[in-house]
Amino acid sequence: MANHLYPSDIIREAQRTARTMTVDDVDWLVYELPASTLDRRSTPSLVFESYQAVRRVRNYPANWRTLPAEALFALSWTV
Repeated sequence: MANHLYPSDIIREAQRTARTMTVDDVDWLVYELPASTLDRRSTPSLVFESYQAVRRVRNYPANWRTLPAEALFALSWTV
């Protein structure tokens, strides 16, 4: 039987290695999701997740983990 990761497993693993930050008293998890076979764009995405919102960014720098929090959060507003 082949090893198969379900989408929920992939998300949990990405969240486990997420970068955390607080902006305006809101805690955010920021993590990278690999491209999904169900996604017609076939590109990885950077996910910004808080209790109130989730944002997905398709175009982001490879060094996103080392960006200052302000610069990283600014990426969450890009289209």
